Amino acid sequence: MHLYLKDFLNVIRNCSIDNTYKMAWARALVELSIENPNSNKFYLKDIYVKFFKYYWNQTIYFDLIQGSNLSKPPEIISLVKKEITNYFSEINKNQPVHFERVKNNQTFVDESKIVRLLKQDVSWRFLKLGNEIIPLYEYKKGDEFLILEDVQVLNEYSDILFEAINFRWTQILENYNSSPRIAKKVRVLDFDSLKRSSLTPFRKYIDLVNPEINCFICSEKIINESPSIDHVIPWSFIFHDDLWNLVYTHKSCNSSKSNSIPSKLDINKLEKRNKDLSSVLNSSEFQNMKVTKDFALAIEQNYLHKFWVACQ
Repeated sequence: MHLYLKDFLNVIRNCSIDNTYKMAWARALVELSIENPNSNKFYLKDIYVKFFKYYWNQTIYFDLIQGSNLSKPPEIISLVKKEITNYFSEINKNQPVHFERVKNNQTFVDESKIVRLLKQDVSWRFLKLGNEIIPLYEYKKGDEFLILEDVQVLNEYSDILFEAINFRWTQILENYNSSPRIAKKVRVLDFDSLKRSSLTPFRKYIDLVNPEINCFICSEKIINESPSIDHVIPWSFIFHDDLWNLVYTHKSCNSSKSNSIPSKLDINKLEKRNKDLSSVLNSSEFQNMKVTKDFALAIEQNYLHKFWVACQ
């Protein structure tokens, strides 16, 4: 095993914890390594956005307890809860929504407070393992950024790291929460009761770039059966029906895929399909319709990549 990967996993598995901050920090570093493979300089303001996303999603749906002191929750959690309350007041209803869909994923008013807490409580402590400092990155306490030692390793082994982080996060939460299926809630997957809508209205848009009705999974033409409309990133990961994520498949291919996370190859394939579809939509009778504007926003905000990384 690569030494840097071994050290990173060692910190995840054995670091001291009284809340889940270190798991959020570890996951943020891995996600940023995927998003910025050619840079090793990461700013705390970017890590802050990741923190806000993780705790928003786990709090707005499940209100998970993230620390050992039940009477005094971790300060970042309190700040996130305050923003959730403000959001519910703004939309005038208590309907939970994934962070990626809130205000076009813009940052929130407490950025400076959360960045201050990351400087004080997380950035330098993450590297401590007992009396030893594990040199995963260079960071001077109080700085606005850190220099990661090996971005490529985090990128290449992200699947292993995500699995380790999710498992450790689950272990920590099980100490503070009695609710069931914590592992699924860490990944914000447990949405059995959400209403599913008909996907039929999307057919006319999918047809624009797939008039031959070929299966996205096996690439063969679908004949003698009505094509299934499949969520490439499973619905249980994003809880919404979006044109950018919908394709035709054979029923059998759809069933065999089940709820699995798509491969990088599938994501690249869908990204190309979406690029083609975007061109067609913008030059067709649908160019001024809401579905086209929503599709354009999804492309602009890079929802495909964000949700694919998040579901890991």
